[in-house]
Amino acid sequence: MNIFFAINDKYIKQLCVTIVSILENNKDEFIHFYILSSDLTEKSKNKILKIKKRYQNWDISFINPDINLFKNLKLNLHHISIDTYFRYVIADVAQHIDKALYLDADLIVNGSLKNLYNSPFNDNYCVAVKDSYIEQIDYKKNIGFNDSDLYINAGVLLLNLKKIRENNLSEKFFKYTAELCDIINFQDQDIINIAFKGNIQEIDNIYNFTSADVENGDKNIYPVVIHYTGKRKPWLKKCTNELAYLWKKYEKIYDGIPNKKVKVALLIDEFFGGANTPFGGYGFLARKYVAKYIPDNNIHIDVLLGKSKSLFRIKKYHEDNVTLYKLPKSPWLTKLWLKKQKYDIYLSIELTYDWVLKNEPDLAKKLVLWIQDPRPKSAWDNVIDTMQSIKDPSFFTPSIYDAVNNWAKQDRVKFISQGVSLNSLAMELYNLPQKTPIQYLPNPIELDLEYNFDITKKKKQIIFLGRLEAQKRCWLFCEIAKRMPEYEFYVLGKFCRYKEDNERMLKQYMDGNIPNLHFVGHVDGKLKEQFLKESRILLNTAIWEGIPISWLEALQYGTVLVSNLERENLAGRFGTCVGDILGDGFDQIDKFIPAIKKLMENDALYTEKALSAINYIRETHNINRFQNDLKNVLLREVV
Repeated sequence: MNIFFAINDKYIKQLCVTIVSILENNKDEFIHFYILSSDLTEKSKNKILKIKKRYQNWDISFINPDINLFKNLKLNLHHISIDTYFRYVIADVAQHIDKALYLDADLIVNGSLKNLYNSPFNDNYCVAVKDSYIEQIDYKKNIGFNDSDLYINAGVLLLNLKKIRENNLSEKFFKYTAELCDIINFQDQDIINIAFKGNIQEIDNIYNFTSADVENGDKNIYPVVIHYTGKRKPWLKKCTNELAYLWKKYEKIYDGIPNKKVKVALLIDEFFGGANTPFGGYGFLARKYVAKYIPDNNIHIDVLLGKSKSLFRIKKYHEDNVTLYKLPKSPWLTKLWLKKQKYDIYLSIELTYDWVLKNEPDLAKKLVLWIQDPRPKSAWDNVIDTMQSIKDPSFFTPSIYDAVNNWAKQDRVKFISQGVSLNSLAMELYNLPQKTPIQYLPNPIELDLEYNFDITKKKKQIIFLGRLEAQKRCWLFCEIAKRMPEYEFYVLGKFCRYKEDNERMLKQYMDGNIPNLHFVGHVDGKLKEQFLKESRILLNTAIWEGIPISWLEALQYGTVLVSNLERENLAGRFGTCVGDILGDGFDQIDKFIPAIKKLMENDALYTEKALSAINYIRETHNINRFQNDLKNVLLREVV
């Protein structure tokens, strides 16, 4: 079920009670809630997410509509906020959904919504309930309705979003609101009735039992949806609604959900320089995004960096308000420490060590494994190990993959993935059944929403962004720079692991004999942002990658990709994929030249791909989506 609400931050408690009432009475349904709000705070979002501690059959998305669309719309009911108009755009913001239930947040659900949700539209715009209050007053003629015309209460609407989109009703909502602002008294409810007139499927009032229905006093009706219309609400002292006790019942359930934080242990062996760990993609994601954006009033995160060098000693660090640990080499002490810590759930970005999984004493504990860069044996044998001049040592570790497989067989692993193109590799790596469910959870990017693409500010320069390690084959970038002196090439990165071998491989290019090739070193913050904004192309020469965060960072500024490797069709959509290049690659450098020239010299093609890339990144890789999705997974999977 897809259920929408439109609220402001002041209505958060009421929304929470409504959600609890829905979940309490619809435990056999999986429900996705969509919250339309212009001012919902992180604190308020956490109050909603707290409900995950009692119910797991739901997900939630927070949608922030463009407030400028609504700022000139009239409000003539002082207890109603501008947010009520947000229901106008449900069909637009949910293009992937053809049917949804809209609910006001001043109601509770006291039974199953299945029959309502499965009601036939019969080619109408919505399914809804006649408004008892309007029927009792002499009002319908004010908006051009006859006494016999159906006028519905808009607090419960089963919406035919497909038909609404086909007939462009959203535009009509705004048009009618502007034209009829001096005629209507019940603002958006009037407009919805006018726009939907003659195309509404009426349903029994048990699915929208208003205060007027309560006052009519039919004791034989057992309503499913009790809607506390009017000014006398059940959370106020002077509420006279006989069914107010039901709202208080669900409020009590919500208040009884514990506020204790879910304790998450992030299993990772690097933290982007923190605790003297290497700089790398896993560590960047762990430090810059997971540890920064996931902890809140409901979730606490520690980072477990694997084993220390000591048999008995636990090493403890503090970085960015997060505590990091290296565990003792003693299995007995590790088990004792894990038992004392009482982590509710583990989270890993891939899995680079199995020490915790081997020693976790609680056989019900679960792992959320985020697939980032799975490298099965075939990837090493057929791709990575084809390099001859230099190669990073293989870190293929069967014991780790066997540990994941064992936990998965016990239904103790929830798999999430940054890209569907990686899923088959993960199934091979962990020896999983082909039908293993894997949830898509794309990596986040800290978006620069103030950035406006301007091709005139892009320089004819190309960047390499990453560690200077064998797998990245930076020497190909350097050779391409030598062959294309008309463009500037910048290497943004530093040597990390296996430094001597990698320095030896790149030494001939670092002596300044290639005038248009510049080694800048490790960049971050404003300097990296400047390079991303000014560069036209990010060139990927690596023999193997997952989906590099550097790709996403570049694309958000319209810096397009030229790559010999494809993932999620990112290079094809937002640049050019030149095709697989195995081995050291020296013999296939010419594959890159025409791809680079085309994007450098064809401004129209480049602009089209750049703008498309920016829109994709903002929609798919924003922080709000990442926070929402990962928090949902963690809270839902806690045993």
